[in-house]
Amino acid sequence: MSVLVTGATGFVGSWLVKGLLAKGEEVRVLHRPSSSLDDLKGLQFQSCLGDITDVSSLEEACRGVDTVFHLAGVVGYSRALRPVMDAANVGGTRNVVDVLRRQKKARLVYMSSVVAVGASYEPVPLNEDSPYGISSLNLGYFETKREAEILVREACRRGEIEAVIVCPSTIYGAADAKKGSRKTQVKVARGEFPFYTSGGASIVSVHDVVQATLQARETGRQGERYILSGESMTIHQLFKNIASLAGVQPPQIFLPNAVVHGLGKVGDVLEKFGQKGPLNGETAWTATLFHWFDHSKATRELGFQPRPAMTALKESVDWMRENGILKK
Repeated sequence: MSVLVTGATGFVGSWLVKGLLAKGEEVRVLHRPSSSLDDLKGLQFQSCLGDITDVSSLEEACRGVDTVFHLAGVVGYSRALRPVMDAANVGGTRNVVDVLRRQKKARLVYMSSVVAVGASYEPVPLNEDSPYGISSLNLGYFETKREAEILVREACRRGEIEAVIVCPSTIYGAADAKKGSRKTQVKVARGEFPFYTSGGASIVSVHDVVQATLQARETGRQGERYILSGESMTIHQLFKNIASLAGVQPPQIFLPNAVVHGLGKVGDVLEKFGQKGPLNGETAWTATLFHWFDHSKATRELGFQPRPAMTALKESVDWMRENGILKK
């Protein structure tokens, strides 16, 4: 089969390309001229220059393919990044939907995120049908991914496209330390981060996400979303596990929610003057919410069986050590 992958130069995208090539499929990669292809080095794929915000390049890249795996987007936790996320996450996904609606051939596998499902103020797992209960927080990444997912689901409901949606939780594995959103975890692995907050995350291996995404193309139901999450743990537990694997002292100082949100408000003020604090309002909420999820639906319908969280975390820490980020 011939497939197109958007976002292939990112952490998950590069692993997905490897998974597709291992199945003997012809892979096209849509990327900007400035994108680094280091994580795709040595792989056989067709390079398509362009961007999901450039409709003409997107139309050309989609022409003749059987499936589009749409992963491209912008992850950000700052009000200043909201316009960029609107353009990429919402506008880019709208372009993908519109192109596939016109071409009437390719099936779409849209990689959304559990942020589109939401998060909880309490340690309670959410599922695909849970109400989105954090609209009042107006968190940019959450809102734009949710809006993009709604675009895909509505197009499916109207019968305009064939699509399935996967919503991964917090993904770990080799080379995840390259992600900008992993700076804190890298500091924890170096023994350089003394703090932890309330809240929690569901940890899933990149290998399990790729396998389930490929299976979703085959057996995922039209217009359905599937949460791809793993073991849920508190932020304190997560940091202790990372530190243990790295052989360093774990964070010892708990920051109460009031302190975290106070720092976030200070950060919001600083951002208005072009400066940056340790936190802003969006990162404060993200750090204190519970991002815990139930993957039962994916297990039933996709055969999703995530490996232990420690396995994924170990791959992450081992890669950091092997690549000079940590002391050997």
